[in-house]
Amino acid sequence: MRRAGLAFVLVLAALVPLGCAGAEGQRAQELLAQSDQALANVKSYRLAGRMWMETPVGDFGFVLRGGGNMKNGGSSFMTMSAEDVPGFPGVTVVTRGQTMWVNVGGGWQRSELPAGTTTGVEQFDFTPYVKDVDVEEGHDVGGEPAVKVGGVFDTAGLLEGMFDQLGGVPGGALPDLSEHLGDSRVVLYISETSHLPLRTLLDMSMEAEGERIDMHMDFALSGVNEPVKIPGPGS
Repeated sequence: MRRAGLAFVLVLAALVPLGCAGAEGQRAQELLAQSDQALANVKSYRLAGRMWMETPVGDFGFVLRGGGNMKNGGSSFMTMSAEDVPGFPGVTVVTRGQTMWVNVGGGWQRSELPAGTTTGVEQFDFTPYVKDVDVEEGHDVGGEPAVKVGGVFDTAGLLEGMFDQLGGVPGGALPDLSEHLGDSRVVLYISETSHLPLRTLLDMSMEAEGERIDMHMDFALSGVNEPVKIPGPGS
């Protein structure tokens, strides 16, 4: 399930180091621990959202849809489409157990993940890159009471740390990213009743040769524990 797009819950959970920000940091830890436990009990789900980019040559939007269930070792899918981007082929990713298929523009490519592979962000330590954590009570998402939990982190430092934990990058040292990547912000709206993450937002920016690109993601969880059909490769 985390592999299919709910990893932002783990990202934000990892953004809250023990004791960070006093009482507010402890409250965030409590909320995220409840959310992680609620997700662990989910048998099936749907995911829908959008991603848009603001660039010097124009703005581009993408639609994301997906879902998953835990039957027979777990399976999931995610699609990305963009009607307003000429030539964009569309992308579909399907996973069943340790097997993954990727379709970009009509051709399926299959790969096998090693048994026991950890694909979620829990394999990394994000805490050194936290810059701020905040909690706001009293929000409403689709008529359901929710708590807003947000975190700001050093994007460049985070990526460099991840590559270090992966053993570096092919071909030598990673270039200095601090001049190109700004801080990122992740926000979760967590249900006060089910403790599930109802809505997730991500904002990040990058700059190169004097040009700036802003990327935003906004997606929501729905259809929890309802039947979900996972498309098969070739369908």
